[in-house]
Amino acid sequence: MENLENIAESNLQKAFEIIRELKIEKIYEELNSTCNLVGSVKTGLLISHLDIDFHVYSDEFSVEKSFNAIAKISQNPKIKEVFYKNLLEEDDMCLEWHLLYEEVPERIWTIDIMHIKNESLYAGVIERVTEKISSVLTEKMKQTILKIKWESERHKEKIFGIDIYQAVIEENIDTFQDFQIWKQNKKEVGISLWEPCVEIKQ
Repeated sequence: MENLENIAESNLQKAFEIIRELKIEKIYEELNSTCNLVGSVKTGLLISHLDIDFHVYSDEFSVEKSFNAIAKISQNPKIKEVFYKNLLEEDDMCLEWHLLYEEVPERIWTIDIMHIKNESLYAGVIERVTEKISSVLTEKMKQTILKIKWESERHKEKIFGIDIYQAVIEENIDTFQDFQIWKQNKKEVGISLWEPCVEIKQ
C-alpha cells in the first residue's frame, strides 16, 4: 500500500498553495467578510478526495456580495466550472458555491464555499466540530481515518468524512470492513450533528 501519510501531506501542501493562489481569504476580507477554513484540510485529514471547504459570514449579508467574491476568485483560469445553490429560504440560510479548480486534467479540486447568514442555526457549528475533532485526534486515529478514507475511495463509496470521524473517535473502529458494518447499522440522518464530547476553551 502506498504511504498514505505522504500522499496526505502532499495533497495538503497543494491545497494551501491553491488557497494562496486564489486569494480566497483575502478576497472575502476585502468584502468585510469572515472566511473560515473548515473540514479535512483544516484538520489535516485530507487524503485523495480533493476538496477544500470554507464557511463565510458577513455582517452585511447580500447575494450581490457573494457573487462579487466568486467572480473575483473565478478570474483565475484554473477555475473551470462554478455551481450555485440558493438556500436562503431553507434552514441552512446560506448560498452554496462549488468551484472546480483544474490542477491538471486528471486532478480536479472542488472548492466548497458556504456563505452563511449569521442568524443561521448552522452558523459556527462546523467550525466548532472541526476544532473539537482536531483537539482529540491522536496519531493513531489520524492514520486509521486516512486508511478508511483511502479504502472507501478505492471502492468508490460515497461516504461523509464526519461518519468516519465518529466511527474512529467514538466507536474505536479501526478497519474499513468494520466501518462498513458500523455504517450499515447506523441510523441515517440528513445532516449529521455528531461532534466529539469535549469542551473547547473560549
